[in-house]
Parts: sequence; C-alpha cells; structure tokens
Amino acid sequence: MTSTADGGRHGLQIVLGALSLIPLASGAAGALVGPRALPGVDGPVPTDVDSEYRYTHAVYLTAAPVLWRALPRIEREAAAVQAVSAAVFLGGVARLVSWRASGRPHPVLVGATALELAGIPVLVAWQRRVARLARR
Repeated sequence: MTSTADGGRHGLQIVLGALSLIPLASGAAGALVGPRALPGVDGPVPTDVDSEYRYTHAVYLTAAPVLWRALPRIEREAAAVQAVSAAVFLGGVARLVSWRASGRPHPVLVGATALELAGIPVLVAWQRRVARLARR
C-alpha cells in the first residue's frame, strides 16, 4: 500500500478519506438522532444530555470536511491533520475517563476508543513521513 518514494502518500489519502466517513456518519447520526443513535440506548435521556450529545456530534461532524480539504495536499497539511487528530485522540482519552468512572461501554465504543488512542498516532506519524519525504 505504501510506496517508498513518497512514504505512502496515496495510501494515506485513501485511509484518511475512508476513516473520515466515521465522524461524518457518527456526527450526522448523533446530531440528528441524538443519544438514541448509540447502541443500547432505547429510552429517553435527560434533556441536558440530549442537548450536549447533539452539540458535540455536530462538532464531530466537522472533522470530515477538514480532512477532505487536506487530502489533495496531504504532504503540506500537517496542521489540519494534527488538529483533527488531537481532537479525536483527546476524545479517546475522555472515553477512558468515562470507562473508569462509569464502567465498560458497548463493544462498538471500546473499538472506537482503540482506534482513537492507537490508530491516530500511527496516522500522524504517517503524515509526518509523507511530508518529510515530499520536502526532499
């Protein structure tokens, strides 16, 4: 998937483009449907929880267009990739805090946490490699 000459630029573009569909879908579902978009949530939630959940997911939704804008120039868009990555990584840290405070979440959310905490650093390192090789 990665070429030695460009550090896997095209592969990175494909992976980031595909992964951007996660915040797009989750953000849209969360903003439009609310907490009932979560697996296992069937009944009503407190009004403040619904409001905050929808707000947060509307913000999450913005990650996809930011990444899409960066994709054509991925080797020069470190700031955009790092900003989105930092937000997603910190979200994973927040999930760990919740896990410790409230107990283990649904397996889908455990998987999301793993992707946020393990996958994001790999993507940032990959983007840095692509950028470094492009400067040569």
